[in-house]
Amino acid sequence: MIHRSILMLSLTVAACAPQGPPPSLPQSLGGSEAAVGRDPVVVVGQSVVGFFRSPQANQPAAAARAIAELEWLADTLPRNPRWMTASATGLNELQQARWEARSALGIPQRAPAQAVVSGLAAASQAIEANDQAALARALPRNVFTLGPQETVQRLSQPPSVPSVMQAYWSLAGGPQGPRRR
Repeated sequence: MIHRSILMLSLTVAACAPQGPPPSLPQSLGGSEAAVGRDPVVVVGQSVVGFFRSPQANQPAAAARAIAELEWLADTLPRNPRWMTASATGLNELQQARWEARSALGIPQRAPAQAVVSGLAAASQAIEANDQAALARALPRNVFTLGPQETVQRLSQPPSVPSVMQAYWSLAGGPQGPRRR
């Protein structure tokens, strides 16, 4: 009986683990020169929290960047050896935030993280350039099932992703977990 329980627990943990290599962060996201020498997890996390703390309507490019960064964080943080000791609650909330954002934009749960990150980063640039052809290439229907126009419309009214702030408060203490007072 104990062996069966251990096997089931192992299979459950393996099923939850990210598959494949972690996504790379496009230079258009979280990669400002001010971030040189800083932990990219912290820089991107601050950017995501900055957006979701008070999301602004009619700024679809900013929303696309924030959701791409959220996707990157949710996929990268659990794999980062430095952050493996971070709050389990925070990591779970980060995953919840990812699924909330994906659901709001019609992105399937099984979509590869790199496709989501790259697509939203490219969409952000296409929106800013008002380039409809680039936007269509950035948001293929196999990942962005609503199509480019509906996706941009939803980005224009940023989705509610309350788990972002919950993840932030749980992870604010850094890799060693929440701060103690």
